[in-house]
Amino acid sequence: MFLLMFYGIYVLFVFFVAASIFRWLKNRGIGRALLASGLGVALLSLFYPIPVHGGFTFLVEIMLSELRSERVQIEQKEREERKEAFLEKLAARFRGPLTLPVREQVTEQMSSFMTANGTRGWYDARSGLAWTDLLALERTGAPPDLDRARAFCADIEPKGYWALPTEAELSLFWKAGGYRFSPLADYGTAALLENVDLQTEMLSLRISRNGTYALRCVALGPGAPAAGYSSKDIPLEEWNAYQLQKTMPGFPGQGNF
Repeated sequence: MFLLMFYGIYVLFVFFVAASIFRWLKNRGIGRALLASGLGVALLSLFYPIPVHGGFTFLVEIMLSELRSERVQIEQKEREERKEAFLEKLAARFRGPLTLPVREQVTEQMSSFMTANGTRGWYDARSGLAWTDLLALERTGAPPDLDRARAFCADIEPKGYWALPTEAELSLFWKAGGYRFSPLADYGTAALLENVDLQTEMLSLRISRNGTYALRCVALGPGAPAAGYSSKDIPLEEWNAYQLQKTMPGFPGQGNF
């Protein structure tokens, strides 16, 4: 009963304010007075008390909360769309999975094969990825930029199936024991360092001490995801172990990263 009385008093108050505005402005024109009183009713309606969880809130609070929630949903949707577009860009590195020739088993999960250009390749059954041995770049004394490194791998036969690997994909090569069979030697080399959350790409570079550079390219084999692997696909413990191991003397072909 008290609640009904409270709402009734508030409604009467709203109409009283509207009538007062109308009387105050009617000498300046009926239309203007009606518009002003209507705006007064609308404004006071925004502060109409609504019971929630044993207390009160106002209509304007609910409207603002809904607007904030909708804005958050829109921003989240835009982030997801940008993320999907970035993942599609990563997937565009590959025309599709590579048909691998006869392989020679090296370990339980690693096998070797010959690529179309006569280079030795390595296939990891666990990740589904295939890598080449290091392929020497034309000696210029300067490291490759990102575009040159990408183009170099994309041009390997069959064209479009090989790509510049991400750091995550090289970490999987390390995890599979690939560097024991295909060491870095004295080459400087490069990889793609990406951030899916920030949608950024940059070149991760190992500087050469003698001016020679080579790239290890990657392809999708049976069972590999269409976009390959990004840093988000690698458990943090494994990622940190790989980054730490690269700087240690025991890493094959240890040098400056």
